[in-house]
Amino acid sequence: MKKESNGEKIVLTIVIIIIISTVAYVIYTVFSSNKAFYTNENTDNNSSTENNLNNTQNSNDQNNTTTNNNQKDQNDIDNMNVDIDKITDNSNTKQTIETEIGNFTSTLYDKDENRVYNIGLAISKLNGTTVKNGEEFSFNNTIGPMDESHGYKEAIGFDTNGNKIKISGGGICQISSTLYNAVLMANLEVTERHPHSRRVYYVPKDKDATIYYGSLNFKFRNNSGSDVRIDASNTNTDVTIKLIKLENK
Repeated sequence: MKKESNGEKIVLTIVIIIIISTVAYVIYTVFSSNKAFYTNENTDNNSSTENNLNNTQNSNDQNNTTTNNNQKDQNDIDNMNVDIDKITDNSNTKQTIETEIGNFTSTLYDKDENRVYNIGLAISKLNGTTVKNGEEFSFNNTIGPMDESHGYKEAIGFDTNGNKIKISGGGICQISSTLYNAVLMANLEVTERHPHSRRVYYVPKDKDATIYYGSLNFKFRNNSGSDVRIDASNTNTDVTIKLIKLENK
């Protein structure tokens, strides 16, 4: 066998070193590439996982928002149902139907200041009075005493012989007479009525009703089947009485 010279050994050694270095470089390159690949893959996986978590959180938030909105909508529906129930209850509430059953106006021929004043004072006490169904109305009990201590003034009236005299509360008989005619128009039951001692011209003949507190009264019974309200008013020229039937339906 031929022995290798020292120069050949050196060349062979260099070649081996080059081969080893090349192989080592290739191995390192491959390893580095794989490491970067795995690192990126892990990063992508982590990013994907984070995105999935974010998406899950967003989905949960959306679900919570939807649930809250659905709950709000349900509450609105419940409130609407309550309002509808209130409306239904209100629709079942009885309503009062007002029907005019009597109306009469008399003319003030005597416009004496005290007489007009007395009529206005008595009207204020009569107006708005409600006579219950089946109840008897009393003019004197409603108006009360008609003397000066209760605010009335002296004005012309008639005594029992038909003579004109000044009496406290003079003129109030025109109210009771006007009411009497409205009662007749409404077909209510008259239980007490007295004519004047002489003819009065502010109502038709024999359709007057005189009063005198403590002795002469005008009364009627409400036989209409419902409550009746008395609407009374006056001006410087007339007195008006309206009878309003109140029916609950």
